Amino acid sequence: MRTHYVATVPLDDARLGEDLERSLSLRWSEAYSDYIFGGSWNSCMLWAPGGDTGDGVVTNYAYDRPPAFTAYADQLPYLRKLITDTADLDRLNFARLALVTNSVGIPHRDLLELDDLPNQSRNAHRMHIPLATDDNCLFTEGNTVYRMRQGEIWFLDASVIHAVAVLSGIKRIHLMLDFVDTPDPGSLLTVAGGTPDTGIPADRMVSRPALTGPERASLLGLADVLTMDTFNEVFSIVIKKHYRSDGGDDFVWSTLIDLARGSADPAVLPHALKLRRYYTLERSAQELDPFSTVDPAVKEHVS
Repeated sequence: MRTHYVATVPLDDARLGEDLERSLSLRWSEAYSDYIFGGSWNSCMLWAPGGDTGDGVVTNYAYDRPPAFTAYADQLPYLRKLITDTADLDRLNFARLALVTNSVGIPHRDLLELDDLPNQSRNAHRMHIPLATDDNCLFTEGNTVYRMRQGEIWFLDASVIHAVAVLSGIKRIHLMLDFVDTPDPGSLLTVAGGTPDTGIPADRMVSRPALTGPERASLLGLADVLTMDTFNEVFSIVIKKHYRSDGGDDFVWSTLIDLARGSADPAVLPHALKLRRYYTLERSAQELDPFSTVDPAVKEHVS
């Protein structure tokens, strides 16, 4: 299923605001924050296998138990009703709030670490409903930058390279719902109406000027200061540039690898290649944080 806008649900701003404010007092997980530069990717689990809030890592839940609302959802009645009224609970696997502020995400593919799970338990379809957002909250898929507006229902093709950017201090909060596979993806929703799967609407796309030759040369000049100490900062600059200028297909990763090849630090290129594999090609549920420099045997010994 391609990324596409589906429908818009009316939101009760007062009740939504109360639930979102209450949610901030709950324990949010920072799992998957290694996908973010600038801040953290925080999640609050509302529906999960076994009804457990868990640690936010989707491979760590009891898949032998049926999904159910968590104790956190019980404290957020409006969001619980929104989930019930919107999604087919028979196929819903996870529902969580995702909060990002003033950060850019690493372009990546999801679901790579779920291959060992049986088909009936594996997340296969993802839905987003923005609850708190503004024009500085952006998504990218391939070379397309676009916005999701508050209250819109979107299906996101998480199997292709995508990322998020929140280029302001707003607490951007989305409701994310993951479903198991089904022959009829349309039945994942219980809301009426909706649009066919025609991809990302043109009026949601962000028009960006083409990256100029001097701009590209300036970016590549960052190789002179790219070391393991400055890696995250340089990578973040490249990602941010993607949201402001059109550098062409695979701009972020190809630019990072070109920079790594020009770095005088011999550790940078192997690190960049490792990250590209982990985020876009393959990874296992047991892999370490890709930014960790600790040897796996040592980490296992000291844990």
